[in-house]
Amino acid sequence: MFDEYSKDLDASNFLTKRINYITRLKNLLKEIFENYKQLLKDKIKLSKDENRIRDILVDNYFSKNINNYKFKKEENNNLGRVDIFIEETLSNDKPEFIIECKILDNKNITGTEGKNAKYIKNGIQRFLTEYYFSYNNFYVNAMIGFIIEKINIDNNINEINNLSTKLFNNSYKIIESINLIDENIYQSKYQTINNKEFIIYHQMMDFSENI
Repeated sequence: MFDEYSKDLDASNFLTKRINYITRLKNLLKEIFENYKQLLKDKIKLSKDENRIRDILVDNYFSKNINNYKFKKEENNNLGRVDIFIEETLSNDKPEFIIECKILDNKNITGTEGKNAKYIKNGIQRFLTEYYFSYNNFYVNAMIGFIIEKINIDNNINEINNLSTKLFNNSYKIIESINLIDENIYQSKYQTINNKEFIIYHQMMDFSENI
């Protein structure tokens, strides 16, 4: 009986920590989006290169304007290199967050080789294979779509959802398709190859006027 109680307590403690982690990540994403909006106001000219866009965001905005976090680019993370690796510097437990960035455009949006497909295959799917994962085992991370050409964001998210079903081909279970849950924050849920629930938060940043 004690063992069962201990297991329930551990599960409850983990769930509480995961909820707290999610809250922190969502609040951080809100700050990140405010910095994206500041970049737009500053009328910064950008190239179509994913790494260059990320570098400007991280070096000139996130690192300078967002307190209590340390931002690293192209950080080694177990089996892969993630675009943005973030450590919280304020709390004792120092939770870490991973953000994977991908370019999105208006070409071949339903095709298996377009940018939407790469967003899935080289982004979402790498989380689900646990190629990218954090050391805390919360199975929660984020992605940012860098939009470099004019698109209807809501329609494109629907296309990504439809394409995900096609590309996954029942290899991964989609628990919840990408949907808007808060201002400028989308959420999706999946089952990983090890049957873990994985939550991905998505932000769509339209840079089409800055290219």
